[in-house]
Parts: sequence; C-alpha cells; structure tokens
Amino acid sequence: MATSQPPANPLLSTVRASDSALQVQLHPLVILTISDYITRHTLRQQQGPIVGAIIGQQNGHEITMEHAFECKTQELDTVSDYIVLDDVWFKERLEQFRDVHKAPALDLVGWFTLGPEEGPQAVHVPIMQQLQTNYNDAAVLLLFHPGAIVNGALSGGKLPLSIYEAFTEPSSENRMDEFNGLKFRELAHSVDTSQAEMIAVDFVAKGGGNATAVTAPSSTDKQAAESGNGIGKGKAKATATPPPAATETDALSAEDEEAIASLTAKANAIKMLHQRINLIRAYLSAQPPSYLNDALLASPTPPQGPQQPPQNRTVATATTPNHQILRQILALTSRIPLLTPSDTAAFAREITHQSADVNLVALLANLTKSVVDARAMGRKFAAFERARTDKGNPLGGQDLGLSKGVGVGSGFGSF
Repeated sequence: MATSQPPANPLLSTVRASDSALQVQLHPLVILTISDYITRHTLRQQQGPIVGAIIGQQNGHEITMEHAFECKTQELDTVSDYIVLDDVWFKERLEQFRDVHKAPALDLVGWFTLGPEEGPQAVHVPIMQQLQTNYNDAAVLLLFHPGAIVNGALSGGKLPLSIYEAFTEPSSENRMDEFNGLKFRELAHSVDTSQAEMIAVDFVAKGGGNATAVTAPSSTDKQAAESGNGIGKGKAKATATPPPAATETDALSAEDEEAIASLTAKANAIKMLHQRINLIRAYLSAQPPSYLNDALLASPTPPQGPQQPPQNRTVATATTPNHQILRQILALTSRIPLLTPSDTAAFAREITHQSADVNLVALLANLTKSVVDARAMGRKFAAFERARTDKGNPLGGQDLGLSKGVGVGSGFGSF
C-alpha cells in the first residue's frame, strides 16, 4: 500500500484507506441526539466527559448510524486520567435498546465524543479498546468538533464531525506502543434519512423559533413567594417584593409564537439561498478564461504590444472546469424564467382580486360579530330593565300592564 508522510497526530495511521474500506451512512437523529446532549451538558454546567453510544446496522462494509444515547463513564484507575464505560450499566442499557429496536435489528456500531479537528487523542483509546474487546470489534468513533463551530471554520455546509475506524498496526520494528499498536483512520461518510426522520427534523426546525431560555428563580424570589403565600393570623408584611413586571415575551400568544417561528424559518431559508448563490458566483469567478467570449483568446493573432490581461482572466489562478457542475448550473439558471409569470399585469390583477376577496370576507366576519354582540347587549339590557321595573312595583306590574314587556326593554328585547 502507498504511504504518506507521518501525520502530526501519532494515533492516525499513515496507511491510506483502500476502496474496500468501511462506508458509513449517518442519520440525522444521531446528529440531533449529540447536539441535544452537548446543549444540556453545557447549560446545566455538568462535569465529566460527553460520551455516548451509537446503534445501527452493519452489512459487510456498510455501516448505518441510526440512533444514539448517552453513556455513564467511570475512571479506568486512580493513577491515570483515562475513563471507560460503566460496563454493568452499559450492558443493561444496550440490551434495552436491542429489545426496542428489533425490526430491523439494531446493534452497537460505534460511539461518539468530543475532540479536536486533528483527530482522536490518547484519552479516546481505552473506550475504543473496551468496545472492540467486549461488544463489536469493528466499532467506529464519531468525533464531534466543537472548536470548528466556535472558530467559524465550517464552509460549504460541512458538518463539524469526523468518523474513524480503529485497527491494530504494528510499527516497522514489530514493536507495540503503549496502546498495543491501535491506530485510527478517517472514513468517508454520507448523510441518509428516512421519511420518519424528515418529519422529526422538520418538527424540530419549526419548533426552534419557540424555544426560550427559562431563568431559574433566585433565592430572593423564593423568599418573596413564601412570604406572600404564607397568610397567617397577622397581616402580610408591607415590604414584600412586588411581582416582576410582565415582559414582552410573556405577552406572546400562541399565534404570535407560530408567526415568529414561521418568519424565522423563512429568514433561515433566505440566508441559505444567499450563501448558495454566493458559492455559485465564487465558483464561476474562479473558472479559467473562455475562448468563446474572450477576445484575446479567440483571436488567432494576439494584438501587438504589452497586453496585461485582467486578473480574472489569468489561467494560473483558475480552477479546473468540472463540466458536470457547469451543466447543473446551466440547468438551474434556465429554469429561472419559468418561475416568472409571462403576463405580469394579469398576475398582479389576479393577486389584487384575491386580496380584495380576503379583505371582504374578513369585513363580513367582523360585521356579523358586531351584530351578534349588539343583540346580546339588547337582551341583557331588557332583562335588567324588567328587573328594575318589577322592583319599583310591588304588584309586579300586573295592573299596569308591564308584564307584557312594553317600553324600552321590549324594544331592545325584540332586536
């Protein structure tokens, strides 16, 4: 096999991956589980490492990562800082997941944790050896890179993670190192999803706009609540802390929250569209000059004298054209006129008519509601007037003919 220069990370193998290497398919639920785990661990200020297991299917050289769950860890020994999984707890939890996911049958295929972009570190080796020895000798490692998100080093929609396989690679002198020759090699992965996962991801994306941070009540607020609720024989203290004023966020209704979530989703979509357009423009700008529309290249005899071409027409800084990508860009731009109506005036007139119809229906609904409220008001006023009249006449209005409801009350009552 061909070899390359030794990497900066001693745990990374210098042997390149062959064509028959493992192929990993990553599902979105695994990414959501890892993101939720990191978020809860950070906001709750929990101590300890972030470690979890990944279950899926393995068919030959194809591995699918479908579900993940967090794991309980313990120290390997009192001397080193290395950690391993709590074997008793992990066996019970893994058996529970196997019982739940029986069709199709899912089993342990790997584990996840945090790490730098340089690759696995020495602290990751004990857990990998534990999983390969006791559960799956082909377990892989999903390394999530939080530093790439903080530094903003991601581009082109790349996920901040890497997947590695582990194998034993003895040194050239046939000697083992402190980790028994365990080496890691990065694997290529793709993102795959199912219909159920698409629904779940869409639900999470829409609900993200309604998420708000809830601040825990302080000790002062608790004391004020206790003093206000503890009503005894004496009067409540006048120095009780007044309740906090209602903020704008507390006054939001369900419709407002839904509108905010919808607008947030549309803003994210427009932002993503803007990034993709800038990516296409940058790719086209980096293409070499074309002999079809470039006068200097199309001319069989270049003009005499010193001609300094513009920098955007230099071949040295241009990239190699990919005709498949260029055809896709051409197909995309050719479909843009189909989205524009042929008759703009008729389209605007139809939009105006539809808007007028909607406004008319809303006006009729408001008018009907006003009529109903006025009728209810008339009934209440008639009942009040009848009761006041009966109170003023002890005989109940029998001799005066008031029992028939004549007068103002009758007018409103028959509205």
